[in-house]
Amino acid sequence: MNIKARVAQVLFARPSEERFYKKVLLSPLYLLSLIYRFLVHSRQTLYSRGFLQSCALPCRVISIGNITLGGTGKTPTAIYLAQLFQAREMRTVVLSRGYKGTSSEKAAVVSDGKKILLDVREAGDEPFLLSQALPGVPVIIGKNRVVSGQRAIEQFSPEIVILDDGFQHIQLKRDVDIVLIDLHYGFGNGHLVPRGMLREPLSAMKRADIFLLTKRTGTREDQAVEEKIISLTAGAPTFFTHYEINGLTTLHDAQQTDLRTLQGKKVLALSGIGNPHYFSYLLRLNGLSVAEEVILPDHHNYTPQDVSMLGEYLDRVDCIVTTAKDSSKMDREMFKELPILTLEVMLKIQDEQGFKEALFKHIS
Repeated sequence: MNIKARVAQVLFARPSEERFYKKVLLSPLYLLSLIYRFLVHSRQTLYSRGFLQSCALPCRVISIGNITLGGTGKTPTAIYLAQLFQAREMRTVVLSRGYKGTSSEKAAVVSDGKKILLDVREAGDEPFLLSQALPGVPVIIGKNRVVSGQRAIEQFSPEIVILDDGFQHIQLKRDVDIVLIDLHYGFGNGHLVPRGMLREPLSAMKRADIFLLTKRTGTREDQAVEEKIISLTAGAPTFFTHYEINGLTTLHDAQQTDLRTLQGKKVLALSGIGNPHYFSYLLRLNGLSVAEEVILPDHHNYTPQDVSMLGEYLDRVDCIVTTAKDSSKMDREMFKELPILTLEVMLKIQDEQGFKEALFKHIS
């Protein structure tokens, strides 16, 4: 297990999984988390009392975010919402941070809706994936969402702006805050970073307008997390989501492959995402035999060394299945000799009509 995986194991552990000796050893991190809590609270107080001002855009703003570290499904949710507004012929722009992208612009256009203008290394994997999935929807990256939001207004005149990972970006006013919570991890050990996985105290959930509980598996652990979340949501509409497999695509020539062709074959599950365990769970849920797993750090950039490493598994598996986020960073020529398939998934919301009614109530 690498260092990042060990750190994640500590951050994402539930309280019942932590032994006393581990709590003692990690007490210095707990002290740091108290300092972090003070800084978060001070910032929020400055905004709530008017010492710092939030900026408003002349359009509807929807934030998709979370209260924890790790992947909760923000990118698929952003795609779902953008397609929803597209279907209603509402001009939409997505704003993303561009994490690990190399672009030096304060607000860089990844896609103008007609053409993708930055490659995956310049844009970052998630904005690039958004641009691929959303033809017709501009995607802009920038750490300062006010700056990137203003560029969106000037260049594209949107009716709707979607903030991907925007819950903590309170310097930009929003009409609706959608908070996602991964049921597999819940709130981890309940501590703030760096002792735990919480970005903010659980009291911050009061700012949310709608909750999406993602990656539901129906286990007892899930049910305990569900009950705790519902007790903290202060009556805000809460909906459950899951993923459905939309198909498989070959990496080297982008050909569609039926999921049934993998029945009975040994699969290697390859992922560098926030919750790799759910990826393997989804494959098994759909009848695939996951014989091997390769879990890489989130936002991993693929290199020739990865080609060699994956090639060592080919005598034990029939094919490699990876995520759309991972395949977007794989050089087609470099990986052409490997039997890699990209899993295409789509977000499904239980009580979808109820979710839409809750959403449009805020932005009508």
